Amino acid sequence: MIETIDLARCTGCGICDLVCPADVIHMEDQPSRDGLAGMREQRMLPAIRFREHCITCFSCEIFCPEKIVDVHPVVRNRPRAW
Repeated sequence: MIETIDLARCTGCGICDLVCPADVIHMEDQPSRDGLAGMREQRMLPAIRFREHCITCFSCEIFCPEKIVDVHPVVRNRPRAW
């Protein structure tokens, strides 16, 4: 399941949104504090919208050029045979 995206290091390329087959990640406008004082810039950054729909395919983590996406497999306890 997708855990985090380090937005401080994100370049906003949008690859994670494009490669996600479960539509978990969406690019959204985020206000940026960079630039001149009193002025704001809009920046497109990824947001995890539907975490519960993640199918743990690792596509977002594999294709991210900055390597800032963190995905952990869901491990469930299985009953033992003995």
